[in-house]
Amino acid sequence: MPELAFFRHGEELLRVALGDRTDIGRAPECDVSLPDPALSRLHAIVERRGDGFYLLDRSGRGTSVGCAEVAEARLEDGAEIALGTWRALFRAAVRTDAEETRARGATEVRAPSAIAAPAAARLRVRAGGRERTVPVTSAGVVVGKDPTCDAPVDDPFVSARHLRIVPQGGGWVLTDLGSTNGTFLSGARITRAELPFGVAVTLGDAELVLEPRDAQEPPRAEAFEGMISRDPGMRQVFELVERVGASDAAVTILGETGTGKELVARALHARSPRRDAPFIPVNCSAIAETLIESELFGHEKGAFSGAERLRKGAFEEADRGTIFLDEIGELPLDLQPKLLRVLELGEVKRVGASRPLQVNVRIVAATHRDLRAQVRAGKFREDLFYRLCVVPVTIPPLRQRRGDVRALAEAFLARSAPRGVPVRFGDEALAKLEGYDWPGNVRQLRNVVQRALLFRGEGQRVPAAAITFEDTRATPAAGGDDDTIYARGLTLEEIEREAIRLSLRRNRGKRAAVVRELRIAKSTVMKRIGQWGLHEEGRTPGEPPEPEEDEG
Repeated sequence: MPELAFFRHGEELLRVALGDRTDIGRAPECDVSLPDPALSRLHAIVERRGDGFYLLDRSGRGTSVGCAEVAEARLEDGAEIALGTWRALFRAAVRTDAEETRARGATEVRAPSAIAAPAAARLRVRAGGRERTVPVTSAGVVVGKDPTCDAPVDDPFVSARHLRIVPQGGGWVLTDLGSTNGTFLSGARITRAELPFGVAVTLGDAELVLEPRDAQEPPRAEAFEGMISRDPGMRQVFELVERVGASDAAVTILGETGTGKELVARALHARSPRRDAPFIPVNCSAIAETLIESELFGHEKGAFSGAERLRKGAFEEADRGTIFLDEIGELPLDLQPKLLRVLELGEVKRVGASRPLQVNVRIVAATHRDLRAQVRAGKFREDLFYRLCVVPVTIPPLRQRRGDVRALAEAFLARSAPRGVPVRFGDEALAKLEGYDWPGNVRQLRNVVQRALLFRGEGQRVPAAAITFEDTRATPAAGGDDDTIYARGLTLEEIEREAIRLSLRRNRGKRAAVVRELRIAKSTVMKRIGQWGLHEEGRTPGEPPEPEEDEG
């Protein structure tokens, strides 16, 4: 039976048996739906005429057949058709060693080289940040959102009975069961396909991979409540969350910015008996000091100017649930006794109220600051410190768990990539990610991956050139060409010196221009230039100094 074999980046991904008419485009209703923005919704048609097949362009721009743009052309055996980033090869006759049928409106796919499947296999299911395996016997397996399916998948984009995988002809065949959002193999939407081992199938936000049941388990990062890590330090965090989650003990999560402290707090809530009650996050550093008491405890109508109605505070909203106080180290000193009262007596008092209210709340706090140093400096109450830090949980920074970088980067890429498009990192890109020390931790890694996805180009692989970092820690080398002040870790004096040095460079050593640009007194600029030896900064060697009057 004649067929089209589809290639992308030199790799054969699927074959389509040709009937009387085959629609090709990016629209889901096409017989062959290819996820490529360069294609029209209906890009081309291949139709049978007598004993031959003809290609008809429907894009209006012409379709390349054998390197020539055509509106219509007869397809000879071996003809190559260009379709955006895809290439299709027409084959007039193929082996019929596997059953190939085709229905109108559906793509029928045969794997380019079917792998003989044993009687027993397993299906690896990745969904919702978790991964599990399901045994597949000779009876096959049904996948869907319905709990009665052999492999239930909790995903809003998965149909109740989404697809079936059954043995056939020594291999395994996947059939879409009329799902709403479709089933994708190698980025193409299919209704029936031979499924080799190791090939990823996408349905909704979930991913399936068929494997021999006796295959060795690959080393992988473990998922825990949406967090991915194989690092022993993080595994200890997960175990501690598991152990204390069921209690009402106050927990303080310690760690650098971007390590995922709120995720740990949400995991504590999810593993507690309060999981069905509210989880209320409050960022203490993001609320004005004059409003934070009202945000936490609420206020009565008319309690202050602008209080036009009664308002519940975060503690009341979190009643019977969990309140997460992020950046607790920023809490004003005069509010700390009121928080202590909540911890000790379970009482909150709205601003302007005469009587307190009883609340049943579990408190989880977090900070990137050293609270012990804050206590010694008199900025944090010692009694509140001990009441909050009943169970301290310290999250290690990403630079101390480099083995997690690859797994996290791949997880972020899978979540951010367009649905149905199997984007992967190139080897050099992964090496570049693993060689960096991540001062912004997991949050920075997520941002870098999302930016790389935008700048990857048209291919399915993310190249190393798309990986860029924004690091504010290192001071630029003296005499370098960098025009940015890297402020982290610098003193005020060092920042001032860099500002004047860079301004001299931009203005070719003209002192008057530096005074105007930085809006610093002329006497200060001249004093700093002499103090730091910047007399020749920005000037061409041998150039005479400016006349004094030009500097005024």
